[in-house]
Formats: sequence, C-alpha cells, structure tokens
Amino acid sequence: MGGLILVLSVLLLGRSLKLLGTVADGGQAWAIIGSLLILTMPYFLLLTVPMAFFLSMQNTIASLQQSSEMDALRASGISYRRMFRSFFVIVALIWLGLTYTSMAWLPQGQLGINNILVKMYAMKGVITFSPQRFTQGFDGITVYVDGEDEQGTYQGVILEDNRDGAPVVYTAESAQFDMVQGHLSLKMFHGVRLEGQGADQRMLAFEQYQVAIPMSEGGWKRQRSNDHVTMMTAEELWQAYQSEENQAAVAEWNRRLLLPTTVLVLFFFALPLSLTQKRSGKAGSLVVGIALLVLLYNVQLLLHRQVNSGVFSGWTMWAGQGFLLALGVYLWLRAEIDKLPKIFSQAGEWMYLLYQAVMRRLAYRTDKNS
Repeated sequence: MGGLILVLSVLLLGRSLKLLGTVADGGQAWAIIGSLLILTMPYFLLLTVPMAFFLSMQNTIASLQQSSEMDALRASGISYRRMFRSFFVIVALIWLGLTYTSMAWLPQGQLGINNILVKMYAMKGVITFSPQRFTQGFDGITVYVDGEDEQGTYQGVILEDNRDGAPVVYTAESAQFDMVQGHLSLKMFHGVRLEGQGADQRMLAFEQYQVAIPMSEGGWKRQRSNDHVTMMTAEELWQAYQSEENQAAVAEWNRRLLLPTTVLVLFFFALPLSLTQKRSGKAGSLVVGIALLVLLYNVQLLLHRQVNSGVFSGWTMWAGQGFLLALGVYLWLRAEIDKLPKIFSQAGEWMYLLYQAVMRRLAYRTDKNS
C-alpha cells in the first residue's frame, strides 16, 4: 500500500499540474481537476498496482536475502514456492480485480473525462488536446497527440475524420490547431494523408499540409460510449471486435485484457531479480526491477500502436506478453534449483559498484571544492 500510494501520488501530482495549466482560467478549476483525477484513477490503477506489487515483493525478498533469513529457510528444506505461496493467492486476486477495472471502470472513466473536456472546451472556446489520449470532442473527429512543446505545437499527431463515412486519416510529426470562425484549422508538417479502405485506399505524403474542417453548430457535443473504442462498454467493444475491419477495436480489446496480466509477468520476475549478492543491498535489485518495468510497458505500448494502425495482428500483443511470462516462469524454476544465470546475481553487484563509483566521485568533488 505504501508503494501504491507513492507511485499514485507522483502520477496524480504530474497530472494535476498539467490540468491546472489547462483549466486555470475557469472559476471551478479545482472542482474540474478533482473530477478528472477521479475519472483517471482506473487507468492509473492498471499501471501502478502491478508496479507497486512488484517493487514491494522485490523489497520483501531482498530484505530476507540481506538478513540471511532466506538462507536459513532454504537450509531447512523450504522451497521458494512454499515461502511465497501466499503471494500466488494475492497476485491472482489482483489480476481479477484489475481485469474488472479494465473492462468496466476504465471505459466509464474515459467517457467521463471526455464529457468534462467537452464542457471545458465550450467554456474556453479553444481546442486543447491531452497528450497520449484519443480525444473525441466533435462530430466524427478523433485526435491523438504524443505531446505539446512550449510554443503550443503538438508532436506525433494522428487525426481521423469519419464524418462522410469514408475515413480520412492524417498522421504528422507536428501540427498546429486553431479554431477560426467555426472551422478547425490544421497546419501539419512532415506526414501522410490516407483516404479510403482496403484496395481503394489512397496515400499522399506531404512536407506541409493545411486543411480546414467545418464544425457543427456549437462545435462540441456530449459524448456517448459508442463514439470511440476507448469509451465502449465490454459488450459494445466485443461487437466491434468481431468486425475484422475495425482494427482499433481489436487493439483496444486485447489491450484491456492484456494490461491486468502484467502483474502475473512481474510476479515471476520478482524472485530472480531480487537474488543479488548481499553486499550490493536492495538498491541493485530495485534498479534492475525498474529497468524491467520500463521495458515491459514500452513493449506493450509499441505493439498496441502497431496493432491499432493495422501493421500487426492482435495476437502479436499476446506474443510479446507471453514470451516475457514464459521467461519469468523459467527463471523462477531455475531459481528453485539454484541455477540462475550468473548475470542475474551479478546485475545487482554491477549496480552497487556503479553507485559506489558515483558516490566516490561526488565526495572527491566536494572535498576539492571545500
């Protein structure tokens, strides 16, 4: 719980500061921010609960290892499986809870966020997009951006226009958005325009492209769950998933089921990554664990994007997750017979030596300056 509160606090603080800059002009800024943070909680829990459980399990194992308690238990004939059998039950309960969160609470939260943003945009009269989230605020238009620089230029932009029934997709390295007299004005740089589907699809590469999209009366409207796959209920998403042409639904369905299984993958890696040499302490194993978290979540994000764009099939998302799960189980079994690859026992030692080198360097500079 301590680890969960710590990681959640960091994520919520970062999101709060960003939202404060977006809604600071409104008289109900803090109420809006509070509502948005509550609605964001399902997604944050899907990310932070596996992290917190994994790092806490690593801390438990490393503590037993450093105090030689685990050596005494092993000498008494107690296996790692028996030592940590309660964790098997806990991780199963967490997995079931996260699956319910992903299938039921996550789309509800996304729908609520979009409807609050609709009201916010209507009050401000400007267009603003949240990074790394699909935004559906007006008729038939879906926008995704990776981020925004200090000049207000969006980076990594995907815009889909479905108003006429024939989808038109724009992808660009950067873009500028403005509302001009009832039109959404886009000025995009270094990208591609895709129109049509299947054999009728046409592609246009451009260095600079400008287009004006007329908005309906009043611009923004209240969102419904079936407006986009990220807001669909489990039943609606399953129906969309059964349509082979809806690649976005395929990616979203697999993502919702895949994210909760992350806690299972991390569970099996916790033991192998925590059995480091005693003098390296806990720091070495925790650093290696954090590196695994970064790798795991980036692989998931990369595969989701490729499936969403139609480059890969949906099963590839499970192939990456399955490979890591199989590797974690294999390493746990190797740890049971004390035959882990040497790199795992040495990784913490390398981190320890690197830490000592940095501390000596800092101490040297401090003495020299004084």
